[in-house]
Order: sequence, then structure tokens, then C-alpha cells
Amino acid sequence: MSYSFSPMTEEELNSFPMLEPGVYDFEVLKSTRKVSKSGNDMAEINICVWDKEGKVNQLFDYLVFSKVAMNIRKVKHFCDATGLSENYQRGQLPEELEGLGGKVEIGIKEKQPNSNGGFYPEKNVVVDYVKREVKEFPMEINEKGIPVGIPQGKPSQKPLSRTDKELSGIDDDVPF
Repeated sequence: MSYSFSPMTEEELNSFPMLEPGVYDFEVLKSTRKVSKSGNDMAEINICVWDKEGKVNQLFDYLVFSKVAMNIRKVKHFCDATGLSENYQRGQLPEELEGLGGKVEIGIKEKQPNSNGGFYPEKNVVVDYVKREVKEFPMEINEKGIPVGIPQGKPSQKPLSRTDKELSGIDDDVPF
């Protein structure tokens, strides 16, 4: 038995549209625990990013748990973006990150030479995660002296979650 697919030319492969650099909504589709080349624990995350027209794009990113400031900065910003700031403060992040979402800054990584003498094509990359805005709401007290309304300092949004209909644009032929 063999796999069936539709072959494409290099020109066709390089013609797929990329996201323009900017800030977009994202949701984690899958997270996998792995070990980095340096031997550090890391989370490989597959994220779904919606462009300005609502089209679905998938990217991979890595949260590396090391003592390197650049790596921990990205972990902190991921936590701040997804409502897990308290987990970050405790130094504990759950392995199951699926369904978490927020805002992400996307950039473009230019073509890079590969070991075969050719080039890896340019691609979208996660530049950083964008901290949620926190809106301050004054607490109102009802006639019985009980606070009502939204407490101060709560995130202005819940983690983003997409419906099955919105995710239907994702080409994921996993057989389970």
C-alpha cells in the first residue's frame, strides 16, 4: 500500500500565501512534550492563526524551559497571552495547552541555506506572544453590601476558543 498525493512544482510550493507581519488571534491545536537539542524540556506547540479575512493558518512554535532569558521571556509572554500568568509565577505550566489562545505577533523568516546547497523557503514564525489587556472595573456594592460585577484586575477576555465550523478549514488528515 502507498500514499497518494498531488505533486506540485517548486513554483507552486512557493506560491502559498504567507501572513503579513502583524498581530493575530491564535489558538493552540496541539502541544507535545519534547526535549531540546540542549537537553531542556520544551513544549512543541501547533497553533492555529486566523488572518484578517478569517482564513486559517497553522504554525509550529517551541516553548523552551531553560535558564536562557530569551527562552523564558517567550514562556512568560505565552502565559501572559493565554491567561496562565499565575502558572508562570509558580514555575509550573500544564502539558495540555490545547484550546488556549490569545494574540500572537507573527513575522517572516527569510530564506536560509540548507545542507544540500539549496535554501529553505521563507516562512512565517512566531515573534512573540502579546500580553492580554487587563481592564480595571470598579466594584459595585449592592444594597446588602455585597460586591457585584466583574472584580478588578480580571483579564478582559477568556482564552480564545474556536468552533468546529471555524476549524473546518484546517487540513488535518490524522486518522483518529
